[in-house]
Amino acid sequence: MHPNTLVPVMAVAIVNGIFSPWVLVVFVLYPVWYPVWAPPLSQIVYMASALILSTLTLMASGILPALYERFAPAPRPMVASGLWVAGAVLLTLPAIPNVLRALSAGGI
Repeated sequence: MHPNTLVPVMAVAIVNGIFSPWVLVVFVLYPVWYPVWAPPLSQIVYMASALILSTLTLMASGILPALYERFAPAPRPMVASGLWVAGAVLLTLPAIPNVLRALSAGGI
């Protein structure tokens, strides 16, 4: 795996964690995963929800390059890196309308 691949993949995963429509689902299900000893402040729960979704994006986007490296006869690191970035971008596509909405609201 190319060493500089982690930076764009993590950036895309963070954007997905913050702006994905799925963050609401994780947020609503906080009684399932949020510890009872922690204060249930909405800001903390939202940040934890975004972190969970970012981590899930990072892990899920790594499945295809892992399979490629495992089963390809002669895997090339740049191909695996490209697959990882492409998988992260593909998982982030549902978040693009929210990103655009946030960017346009910032100019007002």
